[in-house]
Amino acid sequence: MTTVDNLLLDIINRHNDYARLQLTKRDYDILNNLYTSIKSHFFITENQSRLLLKILKENQEKLSIISEQITDAITEPAWSRKFRQIEQVKKLYVNNDEHQNPVLTVEFTFSSQIRKVLTDVSKKCDNWSSAPNNKKCWTDYTEKNIITLVDALAPLKFDIDDTVKNHYDTIKSWSKTDVENQFLLTNIEHRNFITAITNDLGVTTAIDQNIINDRSMRYQYFTENPKNFGENLTEIIANRSKTKIWIGKEDYSLSSIIASLVELKRLPILVVFDNFVNDKYLKNLEMLNDALEENGIFDSVGVYFRLPNDETGTPFNELIKAKSYNVQLDETTKVAAVMSGKIPKFFLKNPWKPMSVIALDTKMGLRHGKTAVYSNCCDLVVEWADKEVLFENKVVGKWR
Repeated sequence: MTTVDNLLLDIINRHNDYARLQLTKRDYDILNNLYTSIKSHFFITENQSRLLLKILKENQEKLSIISEQITDAITEPAWSRKFRQIEQVKKLYVNNDEHQNPVLTVEFTFSSQIRKVLTDVSKKCDNWSSAPNNKKCWTDYTEKNIITLVDALAPLKFDIDDTVKNHYDTIKSWSKTDVENQFLLTNIEHRNFITAITNDLGVTTAIDQNIINDRSMRYQYFTENPKNFGENLTEIIANRSKTKIWIGKEDYSLSSIIASLVELKRLPILVVFDNFVNDKYLKNLEMLNDALEENGIFDSVGVYFRLPNDETGTPFNELIKAKSYNVQLDETTKVAAVMSGKIPKFFLKNPWKPMSVIALDTKMGLRHGKTAVYSNCCDLVVEWADKEVLFENKVVGKWR
């Protein structure tokens, strides 16, 4: 009796033109691909064998000149060689990213079931990304992500690294109420915490509820009072649930954002100009200038990049000179402006650090590049753009 694989070889070798006329293009192309695999030393997988039998059975009448051979082959299928075995990889472990930061890594052999689960998981994890071949995914090495991934992947029999397992067991052993009580603002008495708050705000600063809520992310504490999610922009920023927040340009002006940052004692500010929207450099600098002056900021501003002296670049550079936006970066600098994807080297050696970041008209958001990495030191990054940028750590611009 002819084996199924040899029957396919016979169809393509002896009846190729006939098969091309009788079969749909899709079925013919699949048979051709299987023919190539059978001829190779790799052979075909068990799943591919089922597909081959299915196509032969569905097209038996169309391939009438060899119908009897097909009947014999599919009644008791036999094969001339063993099926190719595909190594099934299903791993969850800790690895380092390109910046040598630890990340949770998911590595797997393609499976529609796994892909579906990971699609759902990616919406719950922070800073999710995947390799071009879709066989590896990465996400931040955080407690939340550990719980999310282990709960989703353990039922799929993933090989989970012992380090991740131990962290998972530890996190699961915690009592949420006990942990939150330790970090209630009214319960924290550690001297370093008091010193940090005092250095941040100053001894004589009047601290209202918005400032208390705003600093909760920076200093990792909880408050007993419920957060107030009102229509006031200062309240929206202060009560954000993530470090990054999108604010729509149609909803709030740049001046109102800076006013809220001033109210929250969030200076100095790092302003990032998007290098993908270079036709707006001058317009955005003019808006920034107006916004700063409307909030009483006339000095200690530095714009640390220049444009070529062309039709757009010349007035941009001249405005910097006219407004004296060329101060040397030091601890007295109130506002510093850079281009996305680039950060001057002197920023890395300077003690100056932003209390807040404003990204202007960003297309990709502050997700990649040196500016994004530098901005990670800040617990408040405002994306001010026409449309919401599709990054993970996001909050709606204006709450209606």
